[in-house]
Amino acid sequence: MFMSIFYTEEYLFIIYCRHSERWILCLQFILAAGGRSVHFYADSVGVAALADNELNHRLLTWLSFHTDYINTEAQLPVQQETRNAPVSVEEQPIQSNWKRPFSITPSSQEFKNRILTEKRNDDKSQRKHLALLITNIQFNNEVHNRYGAEEDEVNMEWLLTALGYRVEKQSNLSGQQIDAAVKNFATSPNHKDSDSTFVVLMSHGDIIQNKGAILGVSYHEHLNPKDYFFVDDIFTCLNSENCPALIDKPKVILIQACRGGNLGGVKIQSDAIVHIEKDFVSFKSCLPDIVAYRHILEGSYFICYILEVFCKWAHTDDIMELFRKVTSCMENDPRFKQSESKLMPCIDRTSLPKKFYLFPGL
Repeated sequence: MFMSIFYTEEYLFIIYCRHSERWILCLQFILAAGGRSVHFYADSVGVAALADNELNHRLLTWLSFHTDYINTEAQLPVQQETRNAPVSVEEQPIQSNWKRPFSITPSSQEFKNRILTEKRNDDKSQRKHLALLITNIQFNNEVHNRYGAEEDEVNMEWLLTALGYRVEKQSNLSGQQIDAAVKNFATSPNHKDSDSTFVVLMSHGDIIQNKGAILGVSYHEHLNPKDYFFVDDIFTCLNSENCPALIDKPKVILIQACRGGNLGGVKIQSDAIVHIEKDFVSFKSCLPDIVAYRHILEGSYFICYILEVFCKWAHTDDIMELFRKVTSCMENDPRFKQSESKLMPCIDRTSLPKKFYLFPGL
């Protein structure tokens, strides 16, 4: 009997095969689809066994639909011709051997001056920028460790720093600690001299009480089911009432976490009256009820695409256009295009009335 293991963002899949040929084909396809084998062995006893759980059943069903795309060199699946319009050069999917760009393309002073003049905005280039980065990598239950997430943490800190933000970084927090970190960040006096902020949360996630939740490192469905942080609480912490220093300033929320268990594919302070919540834009790694995916060596696909697009286009595009390009690139990723396992990011709970430019390098 042959066994292989690979990870999605949320789940650990185990493949058992009676015959070595079948196991090799499954493993090759997983590698081609962006997965990575982390442990395998051959059992000379040869007792046939298929893990009796829903996830492995779904995985094997998924593989059975894709035998035509398995090849001996473990390359990306060959795409069939479609009737869709050609993908523009800037929205091509990244390759399986993707590496972080060496640098971010800077904006020109002329471009910045033109945008500020057109939008009648003040030049806030001298103001401080703050960002909060929380990454859960190691969990109390080692089975839930997010292998590859350390790359996400390094990459996001690099990107935010390159964009001119001072990053407050924390790792491996419980739900209560995440809540305390976000509330403490919201009370920072430095927001008064800032023109915007980023909050990035990366962990396992789920739907709890019909709301999106980020799971703490001690979460256990039965032993510790209350170790979580509701995503909506970010908006409460940073809204006009609780964080007046960020009124009328863009607040960008990035979430890398599962939002359910489905694969994503189907066959076929002042006296002035202000909005309680405004200037938010939230970009999440997947649609509601869908799992997110992460490479155990290179990190999450969502984070890799954000880096790729921001480094190339943040010097000319506003934040919503950057998110659109990330979405377009991910839609055309061949690792997800021909399977039930779909990955589509989602712009959520947006109240940003003006275009927001990052002006990297200025």
